[in-house]
Amino acid sequence: MIKVLNGQHPAGTRFTAVAQHVGASGMNVYLSRLRAAGVTLPPGLSVESARPLAVRHLWVTGPVLLDHAGVDPSRFVDAVIEIAGWVRALDSTDARVDSNLANFCLADDRVVLVDVLPPLIPSVRPEPSNLFDVLFTALCFDTTVILDALIGYAARALLRSDISLAGHRGQDLAHQVPQEFAALVETSFPASWFQARAMLALRGLAGEAEPASVHDFFTLTSVRAFRDLSEAERADRIRQVAQTVKELVLT
Repeated sequence: MIKVLNGQHPAGTRFTAVAQHVGASGMNVYLSRLRAAGVTLPPGLSVESARPLAVRHLWVTGPVLLDHAGVDPSRFVDAVIEIAGWVRALDSTDARVDSNLANFCLADDRVVLVDVLPPLIPSVRPEPSNLFDVLFTALCFDTTVILDALIGYAARALLRSDISLAGHRGQDLAHQVPQEFAALVETSFPASWFQARAMLALRGLAGEAEPASVHDFFTLTSVRAFRDLSEAERADRIRQVAQTVKELVLT
């Protein structure tokens, strides 16, 4: 199959335009960095073209990792822990991976990253021009934010599962967060959003928070919804989230 980077990416045209300038050689360097960090890539993965940037690989049958949370929660946790290890291994390199669990599959019981476009290369990240750019850039390139987002996504998926997760497995997942859950300090709003997400979702798994409050908070901090707001509405949403965090006693 062939995947092409186009302007329909959620980050918008500025983000994809920068990625297009990476070219075939830059894309190959990016892929080599992923492999060196232990990231499992699809079989037969190669750069198909530079303009537009496109890759080719054999079809990966799946299942999509996100769906596996409701099939085998313990295996799902193991997979998320493996991805967290990849994120940490890449921290000192000029490469990152997208923490969206829909980008990963289980193939022959191996975790495979099936979406490598756009290449997430910190040294060529675009400068943010608005509040959504600030949020999305942090989610793509800040290792702490990537890990918090990954664990938050995973814990929420497990909360939605009809299959209960053994208590110690929830702790195994919690151990992957990049810092102890102390009081949320004054920091960038993307960092505080995703730390609060992870904290609240893990508390939900532990039975210390109502699942409904977890889902409501994820809705409030939805990246897609934030993208669709005006800049003034984004500023209002940031203030609303900060107040909600205080009300949830996450500070």
